[in-house]
Amino acid sequence: MKLTSLIKWLIRAKYLTFYIIFFGSQVSLASTVLFDDTPQNGTSLWSTSSSKSSLTQADDPVADGSIAIAMKAHNWTQSGLRIAKIPPYKDTILEAKIFRVSGSKGTLMFRRGKNSLKINLDESNSEFWTLNGQPGHSDYIDNKWHKIQIHLKHFDLNEGENVLALGIQGPQGTGTFYMDSVSFIESEPDISTSPPISGDWVVSFEEEFDSNVLDPSYWHVGKQYLGMSGIAGNAGGENIDVEAGMLTLKAERSNLEQGSKSYKYKGAEVSTFRKFKQQYGYFEARIKHESTHGAWPAFWLLPDKGIYGNNSYRRQALLKFDLNDVHEAAYSAILRFKISEATNKSSIAIHKTLTTDWSEDTVTWNTKPKIDPAWFVQRYGETTGNIIEVDVTDYIRDQQIAGKEASFALVDNYMRKQLVEVFSTETNNLNDRPILIVNENNIVATDDAYVRGGEYSDENYGEYSSLLVKDVWGDTSSTFGKGMEFDIMEYLGTWGEGVSWSALHWDGYGSKHISKDSGELYLNSSDNGFHVYGMHWEPNYVAMYIDGDKVWEFESERVGSLPSYIILSLQVGGWDGNSSNIDDDFFTNMLVDYVKVWKKPEYD
Repeated sequence: MKLTSLIKWLIRAKYLTFYIIFFGSQVSLASTVLFDDTPQNGTSLWSTSSSKSSLTQADDPVADGSIAIAMKAHNWTQSGLRIAKIPPYKDTILEAKIFRVSGSKGTLMFRRGKNSLKINLDESNSEFWTLNGQPGHSDYIDNKWHKIQIHLKHFDLNEGENVLALGIQGPQGTGTFYMDSVSFIESEPDISTSPPISGDWVVSFEEEFDSNVLDPSYWHVGKQYLGMSGIAGNAGGENIDVEAGMLTLKAERSNLEQGSKSYKYKGAEVSTFRKFKQQYGYFEARIKHESTHGAWPAFWLLPDKGIYGNNSYRRQALLKFDLNDVHEAAYSAILRFKISEATNKSSIAIHKTLTTDWSEDTVTWNTKPKIDPAWFVQRYGETTGNIIEVDVTDYIRDQQIAGKEASFALVDNYMRKQLVEVFSTETNNLNDRPILIVNENNIVATDDAYVRGGEYSDENYGEYSSLLVKDVWGDTSSTFGKGMEFDIMEYLGTWGEGVSWSALHWDGYGSKHISKDSGELYLNSSDNGFHVYGMHWEPNYVAMYIDGDKVWEFESERVGSLPSYIILSLQVGGWDGNSSNIDDDFFTNMLVDYVKVWKKPEYD
C-alpha cells in the first residue's frame, strides 16, 4: 500500500493514536480523553437536585472498557459528566457514546459558558451534531449504544468559553441513560492545506463563511442570470443563510412569483460571477447535503470571457433613512418607492448596504458602500407608475439595536439592459417620494442618490429627481468555443445516499450540445456527512476528486480553457424521476463549510 493511501485509510478508520506515532510531525489530529472507565483530565460525575450520576455496576451496559456512567434524571433535573474545560483545539468535537434504556424519556444536552447556558441536542440544531454519523435526532433505538459528535464551533462558543457538562435532562417521570468514552477530539482538518496533487500550488481563493452575511467581495446571488435549472426559482436571501462558519442553501415547496414566471418550489444559488474566475488550477469545497427526493445540489463552474458590456451605462441607486425619531422597537417596517419610468422587461432588486456612512452629496461609484448580495426581493416587469413595497422589519429592528441608520441599494444584478427610473426625494410631488414606514409612521429619506460606473465612476448624482438603475448585457458565459461547464459535484435525491456524479458539458445546450460524465460515484462513509469535492484542471485534462481520491478523469483537446467562475446550487428536479412525486412538505438543505482554489504560477 502506498504511503498516501495508508494515511488516508488510517484517517478514515480513526486509528489516530497509531497514525500520530508514525506521522506525528505531519498531522495535527489529537484527542483529550474525558471519561474512559473513570473521569479523566479533571472531569467528575455531575448531577443536579434529585438526579443521580454514578459509575456502572456489574450488570449495567458498557460500551468500551469495563465501566461507564449511569445517569438518572427526572422532573427536568440533569446528570452526566462535569467537564469545565475550554475546548482544546481550533475545531473541537465533543464525542461520547450514549445508551438509552427502553421506555426512558429525556433530552441529550450540554452546558457552556459563565452562565451555564443549556443547549438541548435535538432536531432544531441537527446539522451541528451527529448520531452515528447522521444528522442528530432523538428517534434512535433503545437498549443500544450510539455515538454522538457535537461540532462545537457551530454552537458559537466564544474564545476561552468553557464546556461545563455533558449529559441528559430528565422529563416528567424518570429517564435512565448510560454514557461512555467521552472525549474532546480534533476535527479532521476542514480546510485542505494543499491539493492532493503535488506541484507548486498557490492559494488564489479561500472562503470559510466566517461572517453572518455573504461576503460581497466574493459572492453574487445567481449566475450571470437569476434563473436556475430544474423546477424551482431562486428565492435569494430568503433561502440563503450564513451562520457559525457555514453557508446553508435551502430548497422547499413554496410558491414564488418572478415576473411572468411562477414556481411551486423555491431554491437557492450563489456564484462568484464578476467576483472571481480562474483558468486552470484545483477547485475544492467541503459540502454536506440531504438525500431528499427532489433535491438537486451541485458544485460547478461556468466560463467567463469577461464581456460585461460598457460599464459607463451601469447605474445603481442608494437610499438612507434616519431612525432616531422611532422611539419604540419596530414591529412593522415597509420600504416604499415609486417607479417613474420602466418597461415590462425591467429588473430591480432591493438590498441592504453593509455600511451606512455615505452621503448623497459625495457618494460615487468608486466610494459607494458594499451591498449585501442577498436581496430582500427581486422584481421583474415593474412598469411606469408601479409602487414597490418591501417588508424590511427584521433589518430595521437590527439597525435600531445597533443605533445605526437604515441604508438600501436598488440594483439590477442580471444584465437585463433596461433602464429603471425611481422617484427621488427631489421630485416635486411629495406622494411620489421614497419613504420608510415604521410602525405606521412615515420617514422621509435623509439621503438618496444614484451612482454610475465606467468613465463616470467619480461623478456624484445626488441632486436629481430620479434615481437610475441599469445593468448592461455581455455574452460572457457561453460554453461554445473554448468554454465548458464543469460539474464537480451534483446529486439527485432519487439516487439514494452515498452517491455523487461529475460531468462536463460544452457547445451550448441545444442540438450541438456534447457531454461526458463519470456515471455514479460511490462515497466512503463520513461521521458527519461532509465530503470534500475537488477538480484538478490543466490544459487538455480534468480530473475529479472526492475526499482526496481521484474518482474520474477526462483528457481531450476540447477540455475548456476559459477562466471560469464558481457556482453553488440547491436546485429542485433534474432527471431520473427527480422532478415528480415530490412530497408536499418537501424541504431540504445543502451546507458548505468552505470553498478553496489553488493555482500554479505558470498559468498566470
